[in-house]
Amino acid sequence: MSEFYTKLKELRESQNIDLDEIHSRTKINMEYLLALENGQFDVLPLPYIRLFLRAYVTEIGGDGDEALQQLDIFQGRKVGKKAPKKTEQNDLKIPSSGQITKAPAQSRPPTKVRQDLIKGGVLLIVFLFAIFIIKKISDEKSSATIQNGEIVLAENPDAVTDLQLVNDYVEAVSQTVAMAVNPPLTLKIVTTDRIWYSMTADSSDAQAGILPIGEEKSLTFENQIHVRLNQTAGTTLYINGIKVEELGNFNHPADVQFYADQSTITVKHYIPQR
Repeated sequence: MSEFYTKLKELRESQNIDLDEIHSRTKINMEYLLALENGQFDVLPLPYIRLFLRAYVTEIGGDGDEALQQLDIFQGRKVGKKAPKKTEQNDLKIPSSGQITKAPAQSRPPTKVRQDLIKGGVLLIVFLFAIFIIKKISDEKSSATIQNGEIVLAENPDAVTDLQLVNDYVEAVSQTVAMAVNPPLTLKIVTTDRIWYSMTADSSDAQAGILPIGEEKSLTFENQIHVRLNQTAGTTLYINGIKVEELGNFNHPADVQFYADQSTITVKHYIPQR
């Protein structure tokens, strides 16, 4: 009898759905998708096995709840049944004399002990790997998002260097407008998407990093500030609370330069070279 994960693979193939399509929609690592279809569940991060399986089954048009039950059965757990309560009578034997004595402990075969040690070692490795993944997500202010009730690991946007702008992009449009604001000056970035940013205020060193969804970044300055974004989609800039309308909403890099002595702001948009 074929295992449930084999049937899931057959269902996917009957629907003419490629694993690449599932990877593109769910962002689940291709290695994990292959492990799901091969029944290699110990390869997957322990906290996400059930989430990944449900997302996979949903994409191929299967029953997520039934797949999770099959997973429980496959992993040796009895769904919906409690283990019988152990009593001391299980360890007692009543000989013909009528006296109650303890049953002698049965020694375990060396092969059984070795198998248990191997299983314990594998579980320990999986547990440590899960801790590493969770810590990595936490350190990066969570590179995971929740979509339709499922946890989806998000890829970090790439930094945009001067060399990349020269080699891979061309300047599409540049706008310079007057912006009447008075010191003290503060620039704030607000985003509804996960973006990469870099800010250089006056003569200080650049600040760069990943700005998660729904968070904001502020920086005070005196004379000038330069901001670079990997995209402007879902992103809004404010200087002293005034919105920079010229930023637009594009999936390409942009440079923003503000000069306090001239009270002007310049926004440059770039597009990929053809």
